[in-house]
Amino acid sequence: MKKLSRILFALLLLAPGYRGSARDLAARPVPILLYHSVSEDTGNPLKLGPSRFEEQMEYLRSKGFHPLFFSDLSGWEKGRPLPAKPVLITLDDGYADNYAAAYPILRRTGMKTTVFSITGEIGKPGYLTWGQLREMEASGVVRAESHTVSHPNLTRLDAGGKRRELIESRREIVRQLGHRPVALAYPYGAYDAETEEAVRLAGYRFAVTGETGCADPSQGRFTLHRILVTSGMPMEEFRGWLRDCGG
Repeated sequence: MKKLSRILFALLLLAPGYRGSARDLAARPVPILLYHSVSEDTGNPLKLGPSRFEEQMEYLRSKGFHPLFFSDLSGWEKGRPLPAKPVLITLDDGYADNYAAAYPILRRTGMKTTVFSITGEIGKPGYLTWGQLREMEASGVVRAESHTVSHPNLTRLDAGGKRRELIESRREIVRQLGHRPVALAYPYGAYDAETEEAVRLAGYRFAVTGETGCADPSQGRFTLHRILVTSGMPMEEFRGWLRDCGG
């Protein structure tokens, strides 16, 4: 039924007499793809092989998807139209293979990607360095956003603990990379009303959860859904999610 309604809506937009507003077009769902590690490890579903990752990025490129950063979403929730076939690609945690394996693919395909970085882990074994993030950002295909300082479950922290994780990670990105993060990925996807408010007060404009589905303005700026891409996801399922989100 949901799919049928979207088909009918699309036909309505194409009808010669349709006079819908820009808000109608802007309100369509947007796929936010959630990746973690890009590496070969058949025993871990959160580690996607480079060849699979490249296949998916090439698919997005060949089908005309328009990759966005979170800063490009400004005004989306208020009705500002987005480019045709928008998609957001996100890499959580900031693993070293994001530079070694994912970054060359992103440069070849031109698919802009957000790296949600745990600032307290940057520079440690297995994680990105600040120098690598600077290089990636300078290319124009990567933008760093916040995944807190130490990746705690924010719902289990008191108000002061929440503020420290949210504000200090933001300040460190400003200090190291020269720009203010606009988006946060909740560690473990965990959030509640108090955490949402803390995120807003810390100066973020968007936050993403662990809830599965297409992102939609009706979810609220601080509770946007994402689509988890695992090593076991067939290509047809990947394509299906994009179709469900209007792509």
